Amino acid sequence: MKVFSVSIAIVIQAIPVPIALCDDVIPISVESGMEVSWQSSVGFHYLVQYAKAVDSEGWKDLGPRVSGNDARRSILDPNTGIARRYRVLQMFPDFVPASSAVANGGFEEGDVSFAKSWTGEANPPIRTTQEARSGSFSMHCKLANTGPQPQEGRLSQRIRGAGSMIEGGKVYTLSFWTKNVSAGPSYVQQYHLEWLGEAGEILAAENYVNFPSHPGEWKRHMIPGLRAPGAAVAAVIRFRFVTGAIEEAYGEVYLDDVSLETGDIDPARQPRFIKVETNPASRISWVTRRNWVYLPFEVAIDASGGRSSLKPVITGDGGQVSIEVPQAIAANLLGSSMLGISLLSPGDLSVKQEGRSGLSLNWEKVEGKRVSYMILHGDRPGLLSHSIDTGEVPSGVIGAVEAGSTIYFAVLAIESGE
Repeated sequence: MKVFSVSIAIVIQAIPVPIALCDDVIPISVESGMEVSWQSSVGFHYLVQYAKAVDSEGWKDLGPRVSGNDARRSILDPNTGIARRYRVLQMFPDFVPASSAVANGGFEEGDVSFAKSWTGEANPPIRTTQEARSGSFSMHCKLANTGPQPQEGRLSQRIRGAGSMIEGGKVYTLSFWTKNVSAGPSYVQQYHLEWLGEAGEILAAENYVNFPSHPGEWKRHMIPGLRAPGAAVAAVIRFRFVTGAIEEAYGEVYLDDVSLETGDIDPARQPRFIKVETNPASRISWVTRRNWVYLPFEVAIDASGGRSSLKPVITGDGGQVSIEVPQAIAANLLGSSMLGISLLSPGDLSVKQEGRSGLSLNWEKVEGKRVSYMILHGDRPGLLSHSIDTGEVPSGVIGAVEAGSTIYFAVLAIESGE
């Protein structure tokens, strides 16, 4: 699908409540792309993400979070040159995604034996593909005494650098996964955490803490509530695996997915995926003024053929609003030789019934400029699916209006550059 994206200078006239006229020059965008829509609920925020249709470099955000309003919400993705998948996450407004200060916590980067950003000592754990809790790699430590001399393996990381600096005063959760193959009666496995200051001095430290073994299954270990001292800018995480000083002592374990996280880690507060719909779409958008009323208007035709009073469907809140139009109409507007485009003020418009099957629209002519006009109309408030070109004549008729129908309409004034 061809993508259209352009910025046009537009004069929009609107009326506030109570009615008064205003002339403003504001930008409007005309775009075509893929619309992602979903049903929203008050009390939640929504984040639209996209990824390549085949494989994936990971999901990326398509704009900021959107507040729920108990109605359908949508975002237009104009970059449809490459096939994409979409998803929408529903979350609490104060949700903060968990982020880890640990580099290469899944051990996916490294060489044959060693993991990038990690330091091994004594009989260090070795990077392996034999087991992995996630991804393809983990660290493997296998110890066995040949006599009473104990064996020890250590793995550590000093956390400090771009994107991974510790923030003083924040509360962290240390999390890691282990899978024990075996654990002799004297085998011990421990973790250790130090908080460091600007000069590398130790501000606070956790003692080496034993954590249990679970042979045959991956087990997550979580240590919440770890508050970094106010002056902390770095940290050191250490893992220690050691056998006792007895004959034939042994122990074997895999380690994976190490993180030192901030943010929401409570499973009950994690975002959930909701149903989305995707459709090619085109639209015209502009930024509103708070409490000002804009076209399109709604008019209902009753069973006898009489029409209701006009009802506005857009009241400005200071944010952006959009009118969806068919791609052909958007392409026509973009392809016109124009200097500007105006959405007529409701105060400039009068509507009369044309017999029992039409609506006659009349509006004040734009003075001092060569202008042609276009009526947009449809049967949905957010979609004006039909257009009527009236040339330079400031009037037109929406025909074939049936009893019992509801019509939405707006009028554009297009200033020609010819």
